Amino acid sequence: MKKSSLIGLVLLLVMSLLLSACSSSSEANGSEEKFLRIGTASMGGNFFPLGSAISTIISDHVDGFVGSAQATGGSAENANFLGTKEVELALVQSGTLREATTGTGAFEGRKIENMRGLTSIYFNEFHILVRKDAGINSIEDIKGKKVAVGPAASGIEINTNQLLEQYGITPDDYKAVHGTRQEATDGLQTGQVDVHIYGTGVGSAQVSELLRTGEVKLLPMSQEAIDKMIEEYPDFGTAVIPTGTYENQEEDIPTVAGSSVLVAHDEVDEEVVYSVMKQLYENKEDLISAHQYFKQMNTETATNGMVVELHPGAEKYLKEVGAIK
Repeated sequence: MKKSSLIGLVLLLVMSLLLSACSSSSEANGSEEKFLRIGTASMGGNFFPLGSAISTIISDHVDGFVGSAQATGGSAENANFLGTKEVELALVQSGTLREATTGTGAFEGRKIENMRGLTSIYFNEFHILVRKDAGINSIEDIKGKKVAVGPAASGIEINTNQLLEQYGITPDDYKAVHGTRQEATDGLQTGQVDVHIYGTGVGSAQVSELLRTGEVKLLPMSQEAIDKMIEEYPDFGTAVIPTGTYENQEEDIPTVAGSSVLVAHDEVDEEVVYSVMKQLYENKEDLISAHQYFKQMNTETATNGMVVELHPGAEKYLKEVGAIK
């Protein structure tokens, strides 16, 4: 064997031994990094960038853990993933959270009982977006139209049906168009979709883009429908999209709002969840720089829309800062 080849072989052997020793030492000291997987939604919506920002805070500030944002089908799939422990954390809309924990609606007969709350992140005003050329002047006119409802069994689809049922409209009364949030937005612009009911924070960039075209408008909810929905689904509340929030919006739009909630499964360690909570709130400015919706996240409203029991780690942190007793 050539001398250079022998030297190379020796160096490879030494490096292998060093790496093995470092790995063994790390394992012996319990210092190997672990992943905290976060269920989000498709990349075209808000949950994915929110989850990505949270994962960055975890990776940078929670000792021994790396955050990992997972693209998913959204709230309903995230609840299922928490139930099977395929993710440790997830973003879930409050309406979906209630159905999953009570075994109702899309979760009929299959309760998911291991989810625990951390904090509400932001509030989702329902934007009822319709094409102006679709002949829809009221929510009742949605019957027979093409409605974008997100991925199959997603939180978007659940929320859409919850709202429409207040007007006597069932899933059999319209043509469901499944796809990502971006596909719903594109569909409204091209005419492949007539309606999209989008639960998102006021001032959404995607809604702004649609209304700026002048081809899409917002429909208001009637007070009767709002009252009925809140009575049936207490995880929602009254909301208004103020006049002039978007281009070509010339009046207040009465609607309802839910919460987007960060949850974990019940086997995630209490101290880990406490650390996640602490680092999220102490590094809130970094989160805001990643996404404006984090401006709404605060300890005073952390339990709004929280229809599940708080995780002990979250409870410990919120008590520590005086948000709850």
